[in-house]
Amino acid sequence: MASGFWAAGNNKVKASNSLTPTVTEAAPKMAASSQKVVLKGMSNGHGTNGATNGNTPKFDTPSVATVSWDEDVDDTNFVVTPFQTKVMDTRLVTFNTTIKLKDERVKELEATVVTKILRIEELEVAVEDKDHVIGDLEANIEFKDTQIKQLEKENTTQYLQVQELVGEVDERDRRIKQLEAELEDKATIIGGFEKHVLTIDAEALSAKDVKDTSVGVQVNLSQGPAERKTVVKQAVSEITSQLKVSAAEESNETLTTKTTRGTSCGESGSPTFVTKDTLKVVPPAPRPKTLTFPIDLSKFGKKPAAQKSTKSSTSPSNGKNGHTTPWGHASKLAGVKTDTMPKFNPSADIRHMLHGERVVFANGPDVIVKLGDVKLATIPKYVLMQCSKKALQYFTENPEATSWVFPAGSMDADAAKAHLSWMDEMTYQGRVYSLTLNAASVYDKKNLRICRAARVMGLNNTYVGHFTKQFCDRIRNQNASLEFMDTICELAYPENDPVFECLANNIVNQKRIGAHKDTAGLEKLLAKHALLKQKMEQIEK
Repeated sequence: MASGFWAAGNNKVKASNSLTPTVTEAAPKMAASSQKVVLKGMSNGHGTNGATNGNTPKFDTPSVATVSWDEDVDDTNFVVTPFQTKVMDTRLVTFNTTIKLKDERVKELEATVVTKILRIEELEVAVEDKDHVIGDLEANIEFKDTQIKQLEKENTTQYLQVQELVGEVDERDRRIKQLEAELEDKATIIGGFEKHVLTIDAEALSAKDVKDTSVGVQVNLSQGPAERKTVVKQAVSEITSQLKVSAAEESNETLTTKTTRGTSCGESGSPTFVTKDTLKVVPPAPRPKTLTFPIDLSKFGKKPAAQKSTKSSTSPSNGKNGHTTPWGHASKLAGVKTDTMPKFNPSADIRHMLHGERVVFANGPDVIVKLGDVKLATIPKYVLMQCSKKALQYFTENPEATSWVFPAGSMDADAAKAHLSWMDEMTYQGRVYSLTLNAASVYDKKNLRICRAARVMGLNNTYVGHFTKQFCDRIRNQNASLEFMDTICELAYPENDPVFECLANNIVNQKRIGAHKDTAGLEKLLAKHALLKQKMEQIEK
């Protein structure tokens, strides 16, 4: 049986020379019935129970354990030697020590795991706190964004109000200048009338006969001294009688004056009021003679001043386009152009510049602006490039161009002329102003044409901001009729039209809350203007 065990090469245990031998291959699982220990005695005279035969000394025999190491019946009993038992004990101790070390290592790892778990929980709590902080910050950012948008809207509204107030102030200033000019003209006319009246009075006084108050006495020299003395006495008596009569009349006038009601100047300290009775009427003094003598101005190298023309010069935008020169503005004179080239910034409002800054834009060549084949105006190129971003781009790409042509029908000719004449006047006027706005509804189409012309030419929206504010307020207050909406859509400029965008947004909001009354009229308007319908669909998205 033992030989059969050792003959089995696959199921064997090899001892290692190291202190901690390892099993190279796991032993097969033993059956419960075969796990028993067999004790055998020595064959050299000893019994199986350890007793000796005769007087042989007794000694303990090591117990030999028999283990089943093989599946065969012959190899079930395996005799374990003492050396093998010692090796097994050593390995058992080593394994126990290793197990203890592993247990301690496991405990350390478990403690580390617990620490890591606690750290993970702390980090999770910190992450949750950070998430809350991030959420609060995002909410704060959204609130700030909402406030910024609201402030931007308020800023835009206030800016439009300021533009409207500026326009009103300009209109009041122009009206004041006009009234002052009218007062000066009337004062000049009144002064001329007064001089004419004084001249007539002086001529009338000079034409009157002056009464001769002297006393003539005729004395005949042929008469004697006594007779001549008698004649002189008679003349003296006549003069005396005349003086008495005049004195009596003066006394009567004095008595009449004293009998009037009220106090006289000498009797009271009260002032004397001017009335018909107290007013002293004195004939005007005769006009003095004017000494005239010729002066040869050629000696001084000067020419005589030209007479002022009575014809009033008017601006090209005479009333119809919103401005006339008699409002106190200077007329355009032939100024001297310089080589100074200004800096162009179409986003800057030319009305906010000083007079010295605006004059520079009159330099450079003049260009012709056309609407199709119709000539609108001739204007300095620099001021056109400053006020219009489209003109700046066009003349930058075409520096040798002498004209700027717009497609026929792209805008109204009168509205375009109003803008061009206004830009031209900004180069020499001492004061700035805006195109006037008539708030009556009958002028809606004219005002919308002015807005469209400004946007077609690429002018800054602030130049017509007072128009935009009036129309947007009218739309928001639900005072816009379908005819007015139709006019806005007809004259809309899709690239840049705040009034059209305001109309589209308002209609969308009214439809959303169901506040629009004339639904049928609105449907007709949308069917007529596909651009408005498309804009509303973009807003609804």
